[in-house]
Amino acid sequence: MNTHANNTRSPRVVIFNDTHGWHSDQLCRALLSRGFEPVLSDLAACRIDFASPAGIKIPGFDGQLPDAAIVRGIAPGSLEQITLRMDVLHTLAEHQVPVFNPASAIELTVDKARTSLRLHNAGLPTPATWAVEDWHQAEQVTVVALSQGHSLICKPLFGCQGKGLYKIDSLADFKKIHPVGEAWYLQQFVAPQQAEYWQDWRLLVIGDQVVAAMSRQSRHWITNFAQGAQCFAATVTPEMAELAIRATRCVEASYAGVDLIRTATGEFSILEVNSVPAWKGLFQATGIDVAAHIAEMLANASRQSLQINAV
Repeated sequence: MNTHANNTRSPRVVIFNDTHGWHSDQLCRALLSRGFEPVLSDLAACRIDFASPAGIKIPGFDGQLPDAAIVRGIAPGSLEQITLRMDVLHTLAEHQVPVFNPASAIELTVDKARTSLRLHNAGLPTPATWAVEDWHQAEQVTVVALSQGHSLICKPLFGCQGKGLYKIDSLADFKKIHPVGEAWYLQQFVAPQQAEYWQDWRLLVIGDQVVAAMSRQSRHWITNFAQGAQCFAATVTPEMAELAIRATRCVEASYAGVDLIRTATGEFSILEVNSVPAWKGLFQATGIDVAAHIAEMLANASRQSLQINAV
């Protein structure tokens, strides 16, 4: 049974986000130029409904399925709400609808502990990490790290844009923290090579290729663009590219923003992998049209699906 949108018209691509803005505008322009019809939607507005042949309903599709989907953002919500939204993405993939990124990749990256485990078990360099629920275990980890001369960073397990981060330089710092959800996600702090000058790199990987990269520089240890860091176009070394591509594969993503940092001894370490990356800072720093790369990836991936659907 053909549950996809009517292919007598342009193939339709749903862009999921809870707040559409600059990124959605960029994607719409890139998709329209390639003959796609973009439809803006929100995963929170979708529903499971057996009146639809596929069992899900997406606003604007009259019970049919889109020809492809791009996940630009997912609103915060309860575990139950997020689970329902992932159900929609899983179902799209099960009906051979190309989804960027699929639920499996989002599930591996939205949880920072899961990402860290994936990187560690794949043998990729990443800072020493601990994740615990028990306050006393977290305190013990902190005491040992401090005794070895290491500071720690406490991050929300589910977080983005550098929000809710705490640096732990002493036991007193630790005792002031009230972690989100009573879950302690702790990483060993990577000190800058140059005192009081922090820098890391964001590499955007699309289809096993680094398409854009920037360095983020700050006078504060939080180097996110959203927190005021300055961004500059960066030259990517073969080592950096290999790490970013391997990290993206490691979390089963079609594209991802990979954050690298250089240790005091000069090696690169992977800080995070984001399967729903923003790229406004990258665009401003490099002028590279990231949306065009994403649209081209989607076009290539959807050709086979559209050909099958047209039979």
